[in-house]
Amino acid sequence: MTNLENFTPKLTADGSLTFVSQEFGESFHSHHGAMQESFCKFVEPTQLATAAQKPVLRLLDVCYGLGYNTAAALQTIWAANPSCFVEVIGLEAMPEIRLG
Repeated sequence: MTNLENFTPKLTADGSLTFVSQEFGESFHSHHGAMQESFCKFVEPTQLATAAQKPVLRLLDVCYGLGYNTAAALQTIWAANPSCFVEVIGLEAMPEIRLG
């Protein structure tokens, strides 16, 4: 079981929140922004805007964490194709880690 007292919420430059691990002295995301990082490191490399032209997409989000990659993916997919059906499978070892 994870001790949530070891994680401190932190506002990033793009206005999104992340956690700082006291144990490792590191943030979950870049100080530039958790959402910005998701677009740069997940959405763009996977070419989701192009993939969204299909009627159905299946996403596997390993180490789901705070869910920013999935949120950025859904925003991109539905902006490109609002009728795309998206199935998301999120794997997370510490499901108690969330901001909401």
